[in-house]
Amino acid sequence: MPDHAEWIVLAAGFLAAVMNAVAGGGTMLTFPALMAAGLPGVLANTTSTVALFLGMPGSVWAFRHRLREVRAWIIPLGTVSLLGGLAGGWLLLALPSTYFDAVVPWLLLMATTLFLLNPLIQRWLKKKRGESHDAEPDRPRPWGMAFQAGVAIYGGYFGAGIGIMMLAGLGLLGLRDLNRMNALKAVLALCCNAASVVYFIACGSVDWRLAGWLVAGSIPGYFFGAHFAQRIPAVAVRVIVAVIGLGIAAVLFWRQVA
Repeated sequence: MPDHAEWIVLAAGFLAAVMNAVAGGGTMLTFPALMAAGLPGVLANTTSTVALFLGMPGSVWAFRHRLREVRAWIIPLGTVSLLGGLAGGWLLLALPSTYFDAVVPWLLLMATTLFLLNPLIQRWLKKKRGESHDAEPDRPRPWGMAFQAGVAIYGGYFGAGIGIMMLAGLGLLGLRDLNRMNALKAVLALCCNAASVVYFIACGSVDWRLAGWLVAGSIPGYFFGAHFAQRIPAVAVRVIVAVIGLGIAAVLFWRQVA
């Protein structure tokens, strides 16, 4: 029978998968759940990243028919995503854990804010797509590659909210079709996390027992979320995730000053 900590992680995996299917933001549940189960911050982050990575190839497969339309973008942005993700993962394990413990409340606060702003960002992207009559660029500009490299470094280091960051960046780069943008985002997220996941595994920075319970909870969660995504009010999920994210950030801030 699972113990108390394993039940927490199992439930977090299920709810995180449902949230990812409906509105995103699952990392903001799995990370604190692993900490509540007794893992230190860095190990909780790496374990969450490895466990949630298993669902990413499915997202890429779902957009496989749109990837040909962004083929010229995949190699340059995918390359910087791989390198940035590896750099972020290296920074996470190379720097003292006290650094991560000090910045994680700010990272959670930023990720929660991005999550709350996501509807506004999506509306802005749709408006930009509707108002612009210029042809989409054939390939990313150099500053866009630099922006993606920064997002990938953040993704390898922590990761919550990178999907929203990437959509905003691709919109600024001139892409307007949201399906193509989501297809490209799925590939870039896969590249970024693949690099950091391989590095975390090679360094032995994964709690495989709790990662297994996280995956076990996420499998039915993804199925439930995909099946009922149209019936669950996204705004309700968004409010719950925001309350959890802000609440955890507040607790971590309080621990730093207490």
